[in-house]
Amino acid sequence: LKQMKPEWLVGTSMLGYGCTLTVGIGIPIPILSEEILRYTMVSDAAIFAPIVDYSEAYPQRKPDILAEVSYAELKGGHITIQGKDVPTASLSSYPKGNRDCQYLERLDRKRRIFAHRTCSPSTRGGVRH
Repeated sequence: LKQMKPEWLVGTSMLGYGCTLTVGIGIPIPILSEEILRYTMVSDAAIFAPIVDYSEAYPQRKPDILAEVSYAELKGGHITIQGKDVPTASLSSYPKGNRDCQYLERLDRKRRIFAHRTCSPSTRGGVRH
């Protein structure tokens, strides 16, 4: 944590939940085949997320999911849950995400990370290159 960039590690407070730590993670996905490319081209309308009311579910330890909505709906700024219009906000940033992608690309070009190398799990539980 000492050497981590501050914009990737942020204290966050959520009403009904309390304080937490928000960590930004960038994971390079090497496009090694057309099949991988197809999986990465999924639209926001095809990715769904559960909606949980943390002000009730978390303190009372309820596993309640109120609804599932698409990322496209969430990015629209509001969703309707149980007949109520609810504002939405992102915990991530597309401009920061693009900047982080460019940073990872520079590291890969300098051979500081190896996104282009394939690896697979070994039978002993580690990663084999």
